[in-house]
Amino acid sequence: MGQPNLSLLLVLLSFSTVTVCYPTGAPISACETMMPGHVGIFPQPKPAPYIIKTNSSSVKSGRPIQVQIVGPAYRGILLQTRTFAQTTLFGKWLQPPNNTKILACPKNPVGAITHANTNLKDQSTTYIWMPPDSGSPPVLFFIATVAEAYDKYWLGIQSAILYQYSVETSGVISGSIETSGANEITWATNIFTVTFLQFTKSLLF
Repeated sequence: MGQPNLSLLLVLLSFSTVTVCYPTGAPISACETMMPGHVGIFPQPKPAPYIIKTNSSSVKSGRPIQVQIVGPAYRGILLQTRTFAQTTLFGKWLQPPNNTKILACPKNPVGAITHANTNLKDQSTTYIWMPPDSGSPPVLFFIATVAEAYDKYWLGIQSAILYQYSVETSGVISGSIETSGANEITWATNIFTVTFLQFTKSLLF
């Protein structure tokens, strides 16, 4: 009788470990490292089975962006917006979806979002991020740590790059290159606009 009881106790302890370690969100220490703090558990190798999907590829002040984690259902998450070679958190997360909450990081108390419990989340869970009013760098990206289970998580999942949206009052895009139909590339500046036609089947020497 003693041995079966011991086995049951070990099973219960294992289940407790999975659900008790940060079941209500990532710790404050993860704000910079993005590490979930699962002692003795290392991140899974890349590539992750998740992608970060957004409804926009550009950032414009006052225009929110929808973010979804596409892939298998997950239990834990830490989601932020950064630029290259920095740990600064940009913008703010709006009303968190069910089973998630804002993580009050010291340098930006509304700049990170995490799980509020270990209930399953899926790609229908939509996070809403609002760009900063000013001071946004030229490029940003979303970055996430996603935990499918306590002992199975992926670190440093990045979205595609989001570029700063900038339009001059004249309606001309400043210092940018944009593409339109029929292999036409338009280079627009404040002073002049030059149009180049690309001929893909012939070369002029």
